[in-house]
Amino acid sequence: MQQKSVSSLVSLLLLTGIFYLNFCSRIILAPLLPQLEQDLHLSHGAAGAFFLIMSCGYFLSLLGSGFVSSRLNHKVTIITSMVAVSVSLALVGMATDLLLTRVGFFLLGLAAGLYLPSAIATISDLFRADRWGRAFGLHELAPNLAFLTAPLITAWLLPLITWHQILYILTTTGLLMALIYAILGRGSHLHGAPPELNRCRSLMGQRDFWILVLLFAMGITGTIGVYSILPTFLVSEHGMTKYQASMLVGLSRITTLVTALLGGILADRFGNRRTMASVLLLTGTTTACLGLSATALVSLWVWLQPVLAVCFFPPAFAMLSRIGSAETRNVVISLAIPLSFVLGGGLIPAAIGRLADYGHFHLALTLTGVFIASGSLIVRFLAAEKNQQVPAPG
Repeated sequence: MQQKSVSSLVSLLLLTGIFYLNFCSRIILAPLLPQLEQDLHLSHGAAGAFFLIMSCGYFLSLLGSGFVSSRLNHKVTIITSMVAVSVSLALVGMATDLLLTRVGFFLLGLAAGLYLPSAIATISDLFRADRWGRAFGLHELAPNLAFLTAPLITAWLLPLITWHQILYILTTTGLLMALIYAILGRGSHLHGAPPELNRCRSLMGQRDFWILVLLFAMGITGTIGVYSILPTFLVSEHGMTKYQASMLVGLSRITTLVTALLGGILADRFGNRRTMASVLLLTGTTTACLGLSATALVSLWVWLQPVLAVCFFPPAFAMLSRIGSAETRNVVISLAIPLSFVLGGGLIPAAIGRLADYGHFHLALTLTGVFIASGSLIVRFLAAEKNQQVPAPG
């Protein structure tokens, strides 16, 4: 029993490492973008479109990941994703024209999207349900660490080597991590379910599914949504320089490495629903305070807001894993996350930007905080925390 527990922990640590490389491989391209523009002679618009292309590949891959994991298994799918991410990074590094670079970004999105549904299904199988909060909390350290280290890696290495070589280093690291997981990782007995129409209809017919889609949208709004517009807000509304705003927003993410894990511990101790409700209420409050605060206090809310916001995802993923059977968990993730991201990571930031254009940036952030905080009431409509089974499609 102890040996199985150690093996599960090793697999979780390896998955966290793979998730870090998966996430870092995508966001490190942002600080490298000026060098890409210069080498490929691109406009800002053409370079910025790379991330839209990558996002399209990511969402398509998320939606179709069940077809891959059902034919292979979750372990092989995770390994395939890491290898494909590494190869795609190498392709971007070798690209000498706009078309090949676009292809590389699209393939990078496709490769990265395969990972998350299989990883969530694997973690859910490795640990008992009463330990899911801690497990997902550890796993969620990866994106927070990537947000911190990607700019630092770029700042440290760019004076020494080219951006191509930085991508090749990530490529080599990713291939090595895939090999280690192939040897030591677990999950080869787990197969995903393809997103067949009957299965999707059964999952999407559950009220809890749609409630969690909305709650995830609120959680994503509080993290990626606010993160994407915060530097602009600090510069335009509070008179900071771009450097000051970037440093403040970046350094404020340091403490999220601790609180992401704390969110999982609290979920296991007090329950997923109670933790989610508290986190959304506090995150919404601090987000609204960003909009209402005077310049003298805005730095305080910039530090507090992400510390609270990242606590949402460990209990949220634990709740999402309770929808459907073990075989359909990957389908739940592949359906819910794209829908949530479109709202929380796309439409809400776009709406904030539009209100800002009309001179209502402070109001936009305040309303965003109210939207997030309202999730504390919506959580109460979730069913009791018990494993729910979806009837097999006929």
